Amino acid sequence: MERLAKNIAVNIGENLQYSTEKTAVVAYGLIAIFQMFIIFFILSIIGFMGGFWIEGTIIFFFVGLLRKSVGGAHSKTFFGCVIYSVLFISLMAFLSHYFINPNLLYYYIALSGLSFSFSYLVVYKKAPVDSPNKPIRKEKKIKRLRINAFVTLTIYFIAVAVLYYLSKKDLRFSGYAISVTMAVLWQIFMLTESGHKFMQVIDRKMVDF
Repeated sequence: MERLAKNIAVNIGENLQYSTEKTAVVAYGLIAIFQMFIIFFILSIIGFMGGFWIEGTIIFFFVGLLRKSVGGAHSKTFFGCVIYSVLFISLMAFLSHYFINPNLLYYYIALSGLSFSFSYLVVYKKAPVDSPNKPIRKEKKIKRLRINAFVTLTIYFIAVAVLYYLSKKDLRFSGYAISVTMAVLWQIFMLTESGHKFMQVIDRKMVDF
């Protein structure tokens, strides 16, 4: 799949007379698109079978939207990215769906509040975290992405507050709120040194595999 994306990028580059660097950026984008579709396809199958498709879909899209602004660590291998994404998103979706207790609702709310407070702090200090394939050098773009990240986090926070409010009538909404919170925490974790070390371990395991 990765080779296919690179071949398509080379053809596009030749037809549009792109430089080698620009062709590499196109290839990087195509690989990301292929990964996204494969991950969502597998997640959908697992989610439908496990009964947590909605939670998995929430986490998948909320992580993706936030990542566009904050960047973060990622696997250097195509299938490494697919495997760890499917594994951890499925796990978070499973927990969000099956481990919701009405007696712990206020603890969930407190956890989400602390999680967003921590996330704002990390975004302020770290974001955006670029990659070697798409380095961010312009100060204006860095500032714009950081503002976008704060706006996205605020929208997520409002969404979580609304979901917790609705959960008073239907407990399922608290599971959705936890899903959004987990999506934020996961992506924020990818901005930290621990997140980068974690992905390095994943890459080493994939090479051994």
